[in-house]
Order: sequence, then structure tokens, then C-alpha cells
Amino acid sequence: MEIMDNYILNGNSFYIRELSHDKDDKLFDEIVEHEDKVFGEGSVGKWNIKPFAKYGKVFAVLKKGKNNCTGENCGGNRATGKVDGLEGDNVKEEFISDELVSVIEVLRGFDMKTAYLYGVSTVTEYERQGHAGKLLAYVMNYLMKHDISKVELTVGIDNEAAKNLYKKAGFVIAEKLENEYGENIDRYLMRYSVYYILYIKTKK
Repeated sequence: MEIMDNYILNGNSFYIRELSHDKDDKLFDEIVEHEDKVFGEGSVGKWNIKPFAKYGKVFAVLKKGKNNCTGENCGGNRATGKVDGLEGDNVKEEFISDELVSVIEVLRGFDMKTAYLYGVSTVTEYERQGHAGKLLAYVMNYLMKHDISKVELTVGIDNEAAKNLYKKAGFVIAEKLENEYGENIDRYLMRYSVYYILYIKTKK
């Protein structure tokens, strides 16, 4: 898949960026709310998302907001969706803030060569539009540029859509993890290895 950090889809503009632990509180709140719905108890959670961003990496696809403010001295903060200091008839509309679409959290191992993808998910209304694939391609390219040679993640045994997404990105099922998320909740460990990819290419 082509690596891109911004793209147009269905007439809307989207972009990918790394989130900052001290500047993206609104987006972190959105991520926690979203992941609570998707992962339940497996969510990163309110208390962990900032350490993930500070000591690991959090990448997101965002839908670009719009400045619909009309009137004198229109200004504001796209990140918060607020128009600063403007009230009354001079302001017709506020900003539409950038909107969370997809997210991936990344941890790096102590060996400095291995990374773990914790959460790969897309907000419901944007599912099956290719956003997760674009974000995953971007993140994998970033990791390879930073000398990561092995990337791991886990996935639900019956989650065919996710398994296919990861397989397209070069991941293979490495092993079955029994009771990984509790009794009778098994997961597959999937792994991307630079050396395995190179080996496969030499066999073609």
C-alpha cells in the first residue's frame, strides 16, 4: 500500500499524525471513549493513554475540521473546536474540530528492535473504508525507518477482518495464546519480521 500522511476520500480530507501527550487531551478523551466501546476491559484506558503517547507512540487518522466561522476577527483553536473570545451576532458558526477516525498505539521493547501494536481500531462510522490499512502502512513504515525489525500484536481468533488486514501488511500467525484475555478468551499472536519478509522475497 502507498504510504501517505494525507489523503482525500469521499470528498473529505484526512491526515495521519503522531499525537502529543501534552497537547492532544481532547483526542485522548475521544480515543478512550471509542476504545471502551470496542475493547471493553481491554481498552488502554484514561490513565494509560498519556503514558502510551509519552513513552511509546500513538498515531491517528484524523478527519480535517472546517473553519465555518464568519464575522469579524474569526480565530480559534482547531484542536479544541472553540472560537476564542467570540460571542454574539458577529460569530455565525464555530469551528468543526478535527475528528478521530482510526488509532494505533505502539510500544517499543527493551531490545529496541521489537515493537508491539496495542490497539488498532477505527471509529464505527468510518469502518471498511480503508483508513486502518492506510494508518497501519504509515506506522509500519515509521517503525522500519527507526530500526524496528520485528512487530507483534494479538488478534481475536474469529476476527477475520483484522487478521486479513494484518496479513496484507506482512504479518503471519505465530502462535495461539490460550486464555490471553481471561478464561476461554484466546488470541492469536501475529508477527511481522523484516528477515522473514526478505526471506520470502528471495524465494519468489
